[in-house]
Amino acid sequence: MISFDLECNNEHRFEGIFKNYQSFEEQLKNNLIACPLCNSTNVKRLFSGCSIQARPVSKIAKDKNAQTFFEFVKELRAFVEANFENVGRDFPEIARAIYYGIEETRGIYGETSLQEMQELAEEGIPVFPLPNIEKMEN
Repeated sequence: MISFDLECNNEHRFEGIFKNYQSFEEQLKNNLIACPLCNSTNVKRLFSGCSIQARPVSKIAKDKNAQTFFEFVKELRAFVEANFENVGRDFPEIARAIYYGIEETRGIYGETSLQEMQELAEEGIPVFPLPNIEKMEN
């Protein structure tokens, strides 16, 4: 048995229960479905949200050693801070200088605004925002 939400041309909503989808289609095609309020057979099916049954967490296989996203970002940030040069607020200028061959090629990080980062990206300069998870608020 399946159930559908239906609506007639007078905007009356009602529910119909059918043996299967083919039975619904056949009854709809032959005008055998009528609105219980006005008897109109000009009826359409309303599409409604589906119901998803979530499994209990205990049944989901989870790697207890897997990092969370936040742990990964913290580790990535620590790697960058340990292996790249912090150029602070001069990041956009130094990134351009490195990209255009004015300064030696090296890994850098620093501070920049979202607009400056977008401008760098539009010039083809590869940049990647790296949030400081420690300073983020909920």
